Amino acid sequence: MEVSQVGIYVGVDIGTTAVKVILYDSEALKVLLDVSEPYDVFSVGPSMFEQDPVQIENSVFKALRRVGEKFQRVDGIVLDSMLHSLLFLDENLQPMGNLVPWVDERSIPQVFQVKNDRDLTKTLQDRAGCASNFAYPLFKLMWFAQNEPEKIEKAHKIVSIKDYIFYKLTGTLVSDISVASGTGFLDIHRKVWMTDMLRTLTNVDEMKLPQLVSPRFAKEMIKEACERTGFRESTIVFVGISDAAASSIGSGAGVDDSVTISSSSSAAIRSIVSEPPERYPSPGVWCYIVDEDHYISGVATSNGGIVFDWYVKLFSRHDHAQIIKSIEENFHSVDISRAVLFYPFVFSERFPELDPRLSAKFLNLRGDTTEWMVARSVLEGIILNLRRIFDVVKLLPKRCDRIYSTGGLTRADVWTKMLATVINQRIIVQSKRQGTALGAIWHLLGEDHRKKAMEALKGELEVYEPDEKLVPYYQKLYELWTEKL
Repeated sequence: MEVSQVGIYVGVDIGTTAVKVILYDSEALKVLLDVSEPYDVFSVGPSMFEQDPVQIENSVFKALRRVGEKFQRVDGIVLDSMLHSLLFLDENLQPMGNLVPWVDERSIPQVFQVKNDRDLTKTLQDRAGCASNFAYPLFKLMWFAQNEPEKIEKAHKIVSIKDYIFYKLTGTLVSDISVASGTGFLDIHRKVWMTDMLRTLTNVDEMKLPQLVSPRFAKEMIKEACERTGFRESTIVFVGISDAAASSIGSGAGVDDSVTISSSSSAAIRSIVSEPPERYPSPGVWCYIVDEDHYISGVATSNGGIVFDWYVKLFSRHDHAQIIKSIEENFHSVDISRAVLFYPFVFSERFPELDPRLSAKFLNLRGDTTEWMVARSVLEGIILNLRRIFDVVKLLPKRCDRIYSTGGLTRADVWTKMLATVINQRIIVQSKRQGTALGAIWHLLGEDHRKKAMEALKGELEVYEPDEKLVPYYQKLYELWTEKL
């Protein structure tokens, strides 16, 4: 479908805990409206987490209505979503139960079943671009096949949350190759389902999977969806890309020349590349599809900002803002002989490979250690872990000319300042707006538009240089940290 370069577009980012929707004027290169609606992730057992797909659906439609009530006529709606989610649909294409999101860890035993077979592990990484990790629907399907096989047998279709939302908007059930590449059972080279692997490991037949389509695949919004959102009936909905790809594009990243560090509840360091790695430098490195001509390769860790939240909730007498302010005010007050080391493995670590046995710990606590020193060490520990990931990911693109930072933690200047100093690299923050939804729109409109839009956003661009006074300190701290890892 032909895409107009001049128009009003809606970007819909279906994240883990909220949907974020923006209204974008592609001629004025401006975000006109920015709304979000939350939804829940809840525990259903030890290491088992689920979400209500109807709650997510209602949140998406509620957010869209907040836009549609003010702007009924738009030139297109573009979706992006989390890469890893699993939902069973019945013969009426209605949910058979809850959505299983990437954070669910029930399939860790199945991950190790595969990891014990080196040839199978290598085949999965080479063909599907996926590491052996509980986040992937492949391993969750293995869990269901071994524990609740009737769920698979009764399911008419097995889909992602974006597949389901696109169906609710358009009446068409398809899966874009970008999000499909996050399942663990899409061949990223041939861009087809790995039906042989899927049938062997999970007893899932290809007929239960949606048709694969391009991220630019589009359909008109159905009447019921128009009534729920306020948009006119001829409104076009584009299936779009993954949030990982959209986040990197929205951060300003180009192809084969830059790295994006995304720091929110979890964290990821990734690069958009023109072809998958010939050799994966670590078992934890993955490669997903952006579109027919581009890929995104990198590493993810569960231990991002959520670890800081965990510390504040469990141990601190002060809130997030007070701790951040203290670190900012005492940024240069450091002493390597008194430094507290924190290892942020509160949640199952995924790099260099999945290791649920790792746990969080503090080292070098003494009688004169203050609460502020401990709080600072938590932020430092998260960043030191990102440094060891960065040292691998920076080798994936042909060049690493620029490093971008995005995600919720970039709102704290001291976070990005510390990150730049620890990795000893200049870091660019393109914009602190809803960059992921914007990235999905920019991808649809093409590379020329992205460059033009980035030029227009130069006024919002922030550059963080390493603090030369602290670079030697953090290099020594990193060496101490890795020695005792």
